[in-house]
Amino acid sequence: MIDRKKILDRMPRAAGSWYSISNKTGTDGPAQIRIYEEIGYWGITEEDFARDLAEITADEIEVQISSPGGDVFAGIAIYNALRAHPARVTTRVDSMAASAASIVVQAGDHRVMLTASQQMIHNAWGLAIGDADDMREMAEVLDMQTKVLAGIYAERSDKPVDHWLELMAAASWFTAEEAVEAGLADEVVKPARQEASNMARELRFSEQAASVVTAVEQLITRAEEVIAFRRGQGKPPLSDDSVESFDRLEAAHNRLNDVLASDPPPNDDVAREYTRFVAITQGD
Repeated sequence: MIDRKKILDRMPRAAGSWYSISNKTGTDGPAQIRIYEEIGYWGITEEDFARDLAEITADEIEVQISSPGGDVFAGIAIYNALRAHPARVTTRVDSMAASAASIVVQAGDHRVMLTASQQMIHNAWGLAIGDADDMREMAEVLDMQTKVLAGIYAERSDKPVDHWLELMAAASWFTAEEAVEAGLADEVVKPARQEASNMARELRFSEQAASVVTAVEQLITRAEEVIAFRRGQGKPPLSDDSVESFDRLEAAHNRLNDVLASDPPPNDDVAREYTRFVAITQGD
């Protein structure tokens, strides 16, 4: 008997991966799954997917898809894993969801097509080696899988299995709008600029404030050393105004440092304390 696993283990796989899962707890929004590759051995296998999916504890999951499809059984396994997960699942076609990838799309409680994205459906394909009996057996298997896939499309739409069998036999392509009309998706969404740029600016602001705090810490330490040295030498202390300014600077530094030590730092508080801190350093 041919050891399929041994053969596959010896076959080279593409370097790197376009499959990823992030934010498994969903603390900052839905957990995100990105499938930007084939489905099956040459891309994401159902074993890897099911294992990673089981670790997600978020209430919502967004599956981002750009895939030419792949193994029908892997696609069905991923479909069922998503349907069985307790989270609310949104599937989103970023570019193409063809063949088995279109089945993964149907796993979404809500199915989104981004503008200019497409779906493609077709009869199950396969390869067979052997005599006529082997070929006839393979044809029966493919017919069975085609009906299974058509059943999934029918379940997620208001159209019967025979309708989908006809479209699959023609290897049908659907634009984003056509996919919604056909029942393969729920809405078309135009990508909007995310708030990531604002978040990045806030992060840079916090990093800048932290850098200033570090520099002032060094300044305060040096000033304390100077004051202690003057006292040790019996020299006059700093003027009352200088001591007051120094105390104000140290207090502002401590407040800002406390805010930056929060996890995560509240950006409004960072901005307020940083503004006060800068004003003091400038003598305002």
